[in-house]
Amino acid sequence: MTEKQIAIVTGVMFSLLILPSVSSVAFAQYVAVDGQTGLDDYLKLAQDRVVISNENPKAGSGTPMFAADGVLGALILSTGIFGGIASTFFIRSRQGKYAVIGRG
Repeated sequence: MTEKQIAIVTGVMFSLLILPSVSSVAFAQYVAVDGQTGLDDYLKLAQDRVVISNENPKAGSGTPMFAADGVLGALILSTGIFGGIASTFFIRSRQGKYAVIGRG
């Protein structure tokens, strides 16, 4: 077999192995006992979710990344993390073996 044929066979085998894991649909929380789910069932489910989230305000929706009092806290934390990473790269770039002496 040539390299092209090996690549094609490998791709086909990979797609056949990965297909069952991506093609399945999760019906566990949406299908009623009789197997028929209508718009009324979806509306009732949505209303139940709102009631549950209002009863448990500490559970949250996942929007604040580190729960530092909302989006502003998350913005400050993200800025600190990414700013630290960027400054580390900047400092390392000034001391590397490719840094030109006399520039900067």
